[in-house]
Amino acid sequence: MHSAPPASSPDKLNVLVTGATGLLGTAVCTALLDRGHGVRATDLKYVAGFPTKVELGDLRDELFVYRVMEGCDTVVHLGNHPNAFVGVSPQRIFSENCSMNANVFWSSHHLEIPCLIFASSIQVMLRSPGGHRRPPYELPYLPLDGDAPAEPGLNSYAASKEVAERLLGLLVQDRPALSATSVRFPMLPRQFWLNNIEAAESLQPGMINIGDAFIHLQLPDAGELVARLAERRSPGYHQYLPGTGISIRNWTIPELVQRFFPNVPLKCTLESLTDFVDGSALVRDLGFIPKLRAAASLARG
Repeated sequence: MHSAPPASSPDKLNVLVTGATGLLGTAVCTALLDRGHGVRATDLKYVAGFPTKVELGDLRDELFVYRVMEGCDTVVHLGNHPNAFVGVSPQRIFSENCSMNANVFWSSHHLEIPCLIFASSIQVMLRSPGGHRRPPYELPYLPLDGDAPAEPGLNSYAASKEVAERLLGLLVQDRPALSATSVRFPMLPRQFWLNNIEAAESLQPGMINIGDAFIHLQLPDAGELVARLAERRSPGYHQYLPGTGISIRNWTIPELVQRFFPNVPLKCTLESLTDFVDGSALVRDLGFIPKLRAAASLARG
């Protein structure tokens, strides 16, 4: 197991976490608090018993964003519509996510906050014809990494993430000392889903995330990753895909590639492919390797 390189800023941080009471937000707040950092949490939803005070507010209100951000030295921005299937319409998801992201990014820029971490999505680089992913699945290459070009198709949620990634890169061009990171999170499964797939004798293909190359990241690992990014604070723009493929007990990786991704370019030989994710950038920069990995059995035929 690799240990994390020494953080550039080991002292106590004052971190604003948007979207704090969601699944990912809760994991991030818990990890930051466990490491002794101060957390200012904000969300639209109040949660009783949350581990720190939650300031209720709407990220579409730029004046609120300025107020809640003052006094912080790090922003972890998770607060968006969570997928392409919520909200009134695709255009509402896109426009409101873009509004929230612009308010957070420009406020942090004006307040000269030195570290900004953004929850992007694996969906940015997985083309979705018509807004939905169906077989045969298109992937840029295997194993996937955070450097894959953005190509969200008509997925309005993913398109809003692409715009945000581009804006973060522009902010770094204007202020090179800024540490700005887009984390292209894969599926972040709930524990009951993990329990169900691990207990099932044989899953049908539609019951598992084949279109995302089986990639997942469990919530404790996601919280740990964000905490390490906040502490590392490397100047410049960074982009990562964390996670690991679900271990399919009764298939080899070459068999899965030949069955589900026969036309996807490979960055290595098929025989040497050991995971659908290349996590070497996160090992190099942060010493991060996911500790948790789900396993399941998949029906053949």
